[in-house]
Amino acid sequence: MGEVFAGRYELIDPIASGGMGTVWRVHDKMDGQVKAAKMLHQSDAAMLLRFVREQSLRIDHTHIVTPQSWAGVDDRVLFTMPLVAGGSVTNLMRKYGALPPRWIGRLVDQTLQALEAVHAAGIVHRDIKPGNLLLEPTGRGVPHLRLGDFGIAVPTDEARLTHVAMVIGTPGYMPPEQQLGADPDPSADIYALGMVMLEMLTGTKPPREPVPFEPAPLRTGDRGRDAVLDLIVAATPHDPAARPTAAELRTHPALRFLLGLPPDPADPIAITDVFPPLPARTGEDPDRTTAPHSPPTAVVVPPPPPPPPARTQAETAYQPVPARTSTGVLAPVLLLVLGILGLLVSGWLLTG
Repeated sequence: MGEVFAGRYELIDPIASGGMGTVWRVHDKMDGQVKAAKMLHQSDAAMLLRFVREQSLRIDHTHIVTPQSWAGVDDRVLFTMPLVAGGSVTNLMRKYGALPPRWIGRLVDQTLQALEAVHAAGIVHRDIKPGNLLLEPTGRGVPHLRLGDFGIAVPTDEARLTHVAMVIGTPGYMPPEQQLGADPDPSADIYALGMVMLEMLTGTKPPREPVPFEPAPLRTGDRGRDAVLDLIVAATPHDPAARPTAAELRTHPALRFLLGLPPDPADPIAITDVFPPLPARTGEDPDRTTAPHSPPTAVVVPPPPPPPPARTQAETAYQPVPARTSTGVLAPVLLLVLGILGLLVSGWLLTG
């Protein structure tokens, strides 16, 4: 295993990297759990402030990854969060390509649930993209999405950490006003989700520069596909005031239709654990981390002979001791008895 940070977090392996830092798998030696931990790259003041801000954004919601704890050593800081082991929507598309409309509906609905909670807390995420939509390993069952990476999220009522000319976000998912340096607004997250929908439907990244979305070339007459296109149209107007809120978009008829689509028995998509087995620690059997133990082969050993019956306390205390044979005392006694008998017989004869 690797370095132990702050005497508590054992670094296992890096699992992601970005502008804010590197994300590691770590073993928390205090509670024994494997977690994800983001470590800051450098001690830049503004970046550190964003890092601390991300750690402070604790929104308790089933579709949000919430930071758990933090630690600092010298010029390095990390904070931990639950490890979401099914990878991201990016991983899912890399493996399966464009996603079926039913899957898109489920993932969009869960992302909107997360955004409802985020926006209700007065926060704008500002970096909605497939790589930040994390998935629990649910196999072929209903997916469970969790929104992560609040590194550039910002409360709408706090001072900004960048200059006016500085643009924060990921090209292709930012709305036009965000690229022009507008103040953060929840409507920007809705636009970004619309671009994520387009990528999930087509399997290709959206253009880096925002252009008005035209759905006609993508329509095929398939009701599910057209429902996704209707959602994209609703989420991506260039006028922020024309975009619905997360709660409003969840009630859109197109999304309701997608959520009602039945499962497809031929659907090959499965969300599985994407991380390799944990490396063995010193003194451990390395096979423990690569395959489950099979039960050891039984060896039949004949039972030992039964022990002698235990003696009771009385038998032990009062066990008779055998008498010793002594011929030197017995012989004179017999001779004496015989002599006395002889005298008695002689006297009886003389008097008779």
